[in-house]
Amino acid sequence: MEKQTDSGYPVSVANLATLINLCAIFGAKYKPIKFAIKLENLKALLDRVKISLTVVDEALEEMSSAIKMRLLVFSELEALVTRIMGAVGSSDILTEKEKKFASIVRKFRGRRATAVAEPKPTTTTDAVSPDNVKINSTAQRSFDRKADNFSELVTFLKGEPNYQTDELDLTVDALLAMVSELEARNEAVRKTKSAYIKARIDRNKLFFEPVNGLVPCTKAVKKYVKSVFKAKSPEFEAVSGIAFKVRK
Repeated sequence: MEKQTDSGYPVSVANLATLINLCAIFGAKYKPIKFAIKLENLKALLDRVKISLTVVDEALEEMSSAIKMRLLVFSELEALVTRIMGAVGSSDILTEKEKKFASIVRKFRGRRATAVAEPKPTTTTDAVSPDNVKINSTAQRSFDRKADNFSELVTFLKGEPNYQTDELDLTVDALLAMVSELEARNEAVRKTKSAYIKARIDRNKLFFEPVNGLVPCTKAVKKYVKSVFKAKSPEFEAVSGIAFKVRK
């Protein structure tokens, strides 16, 4: 999987390391009063932002895995329901009840669970504002609805004493286990998406928080170098061109 698709973050981290190295080369002349841009504090910030990128990558990986697993499980439902219909049709179930079951099946198939329109996680990583990092509610509702409709189908069979089958995976107990599996897969996606959003929020705070964030600190470093070495100095020229991510 592609990691950190918003390349501005890792590039900014690499550039921070470059900026720190330059400040270190300046030696005793680099002695800012501002606490946040002292050399040791910049190094500590570098360590923190590196960790934050790793956390985001790991959260993205877990979310993607949960989405793929959910798609895999839900993709089996259509064929399973078709087999269940065959088992119902071969059981001694009253015609009216069989019609009722058929209506539940139609409801189940009204919106296919192949909501492969599930958003690709790697396309959601370029927004800076946490408000723009949203769980795709349409896709989530689609999977939730599919699970609910399948649960209704199984509840019907649970209350129908004449439903009988020799196929182990079509028994009521096996179908109830599938209901639990669907619920678990939906919950796993919700949890991993929430963890991913939190990781992004924490990372963005490290980058953009006033005063102590990476971007404000690097701006302050450039201003300090300019004040010490002057605008046309090679020292300021070396640091002034180093680019950092800008909040959208």
